[in-house]
Amino acid sequence: MQFEPSLHFQVLTELPEIVALTSEWESLLAQSTCNRGFGSVHWFVAACRANPSLRPHVVVARRGKTLTGLLPLVLDEDTATFANYLTDYNDAIAAAKDLETIAALLRFACSQPNGYTNINLKHLRPDSVCLQAVNFLSQENDFKYTFRETLICYYLQLQATHDAFLQSKDSRFRKRLKRLQALADNAGLTAAELDPASFNSSELPDLFLSLHLARRNVKSCFELSAAQNFVIEMMPPLFEKRAIRACVLRNGGRIVAIDLYTMGHNSLCVWNGGFLDEFGYCSPGKLLINEGIKLACALKVDEFDFLRGGEVYKESWVNSSRYIGQLQFVL
Repeated sequence: MQFEPSLHFQVLTELPEIVALTSEWESLLAQSTCNRGFGSVHWFVAACRANPSLRPHVVVARRGKTLTGLLPLVLDEDTATFANYLTDYNDAIAAAKDLETIAALLRFACSQPNGYTNINLKHLRPDSVCLQAVNFLSQENDFKYTFRETLICYYLQLQATHDAFLQSKDSRFRKRLKRLQALADNAGLTAAELDPASFNSSELPDLFLSLHLARRNVKSCFELSAAQNFVIEMMPPLFEKRAIRACVLRNGGRIVAIDLYTMGHNSLCVWNGGFLDEFGYCSPGKLLINEGIKLACALKVDEFDFLRGGEVYKESWVNSSRYIGQLQFVL
């Protein structure tokens, strides 16, 4: 495949010029099948600022003046890769089904390396546009790549309603959940989604970090100042855009547990959470999973996605799984 004559390319290596692309980036993201949180310019820029060793290398494709594709890479020593910082799914960004643009972006990145000797794209779903576009390139004799599956992701294919979800589970599951709800009621816990119209987005990072780090017996990457700075920068704008959503448990006027989700184009994805240990006996994590499934049904998305990791607790909630993997080009 040759580059489309109508496409021209640019590589952005400075954060100010990437920030200047925000409106166009977010508009194209909304037309894509990418995760609205992980694929956002706010996530990318915050990841680079939190990790100064990562050098931005964003490949931009345009038709005329119109932005048609983005390959948001960073350089890590001699490797071009996605920023990967606290992301579960990565991908190139283009309008849905515009695989020709994605293939052209990949071909450009492979044919004109500047400061890297290989391209390593991690956390790609099997339906990612990067993997689909490779089919356009695999016929080229000089185009060499490898792909391997790396991590399992569990998810729930949703029924139309939360009641239908409950009916799909066995009686033991329903009884356990009912007992937990009774404990929550007795403890005065109520569940709700936070609304950026009534909850100050600038307060969300501190709320999340305080509840996440309250569990001192659980080691977390968020203990690092870089991770905390990342959260403080990226979370407020994505919460305001509803690319990040939050469900909480309240005890009176106090928020005692939280789950954060990123929005996929057809899914609600469980990203991170936390709770106060004094309410651990109520299993806040399970209560919030249940609340998240209610939210996903209300949003009429297709999937409630637990993202990366094969933790056993996920298995009782889900009915499907997928593997994500790593696509590598040797230049």
